[in-house]
Amino acid sequence: MKNLVIVLIALFANNFLTAQAAWEAPLQTQITTAQKAKTPNDLKTAIASLERIALSTPDEWLPAYHVAYFSSQLLWRFGKDNCDTCLDKMDKFLEVAEKADNNAEVLTLRANYYQAKLQDSPMMAPYYGPKAGNILQVALNIDPQNPRANLLMGQNLFYTPAMFGGGADKAKPFLEKAEKLFAAADKTTTLQPAWGAYASDQMSKQLASAK
Repeated sequence: MKNLVIVLIALFANNFLTAQAAWEAPLQTQITTAQKAKTPNDLKTAIASLERIALSTPDEWLPAYHVAYFSSQLLWRFGKDNCDTCLDKMDKFLEVAEKADNNAEVLTLRANYYQAKLQDSPMMAPYYGPKAGNILQVALNIDPQNPRANLLMGQNLFYTPAMFGGGADKAKPFLEKAEKLFAAADKTTTLQPAWGAYASDQMSKQLASAK
């Protein structure tokens, strides 16, 4: 009986790992493809493939997260002209990720969504800015060592006028912490979120010039 239990546990573990591999390998392939995209169409093709993986794994947060993240990159990397519906798709797949596991990384990307919305509607800064700040605070409460949450909080404060509680001085602790966390981050990560180091470098330069 004891041997039978051991065999059943081993079979369950093997099936679990196999199920993981079924979506992890293609997800990694499409993440790499999206990262190397040179044109908006290249990125859109990779996003479409990521979307198919996400739709087939609605209980996993990572596939939906990467659809949302790379959809935002159509705006950040290639501009508004290449982002007809990219923020709608970002929102849609963030909702999937939030239902699966609303962790610090997902919360941080939701804040990034609010920051992206500001690109479309700068006059909505008094609305989207605080929403981003509030959700980033939740993310930092969950994981104070998350480099992306610290980066985005720093960005949010840096671009918020001092009269509304922002400014370079308020942003500095978050941006400096983000820079240190990115420097110490595991560079071998594959499926897990790893973006933000370049933006952190750029914000560090802006912070230095603001002194």
